[in-house]
Amino acid sequence: MTLVIALMSLVLLSAIGGSLAIVMNTDMRAAANFAAAREARYAADGALEIGAQELSAVADWNALLSSGALSGFTDGPPTGARPLGDGTVVDLVQATNAANAESRPWGANNPIWRLFAFGWLGPRIYVIVWAGDDFAENDGDPSIDGGGVANPGAGILALRAEAFGVGGSHTVLEATVGRDPDESGSLHMLSWHELR
Repeated sequence: MTLVIALMSLVLLSAIGGSLAIVMNTDMRAAANFAAAREARYAADGALEIGAQELSAVADWNALLSSGALSGFTDGPPTGARPLGDGTVVDLVQATNAANAESRPWGANNPIWRLFAFGWLGPRIYVIVWAGDDFAENDGDPSIDGGGVANPGAGILALRAEAFGVGGSHTVLEATVGRDPDESGSLHMLSWHELR
């Protein structure tokens, strides 16, 4: 009888130990996923700042919107795949096509995202920044920054930043930036929001 009780106690303690190990493993993975998601969000925010700073050096926004100009923050040609450390791959052309394929409510004034800046932001995070015409424009042409007093989006561009991290972490931020009215060349962040 003592042997049976000892074996049952051993089985019970083994089950408790096994469930504790599973809970600990799950908690560690949840904490790692939370940290990776947070790292991706901060990286995307930093990429927006880099994009805004680089955008302030572009004198002609119409040339950027119509033909696409690259910033100084690039890690090579604007095509091809960038492998992350966990075996996943970020393809610049596919990411651009996916950003432009998203449903938007502005019709002819939907921005056409042009690749602007891309590269590694740390050893585990890859970021991409696109520039596009502001959503508030009413000129019906996303390839130019509408001029004139009647256009509420004149002198304003939209930026989109995506950060890709290991473990599937992915953050998308969008912002609008406008030039200073005093023509100093500096930009102001007018709006900022997280899409996912």
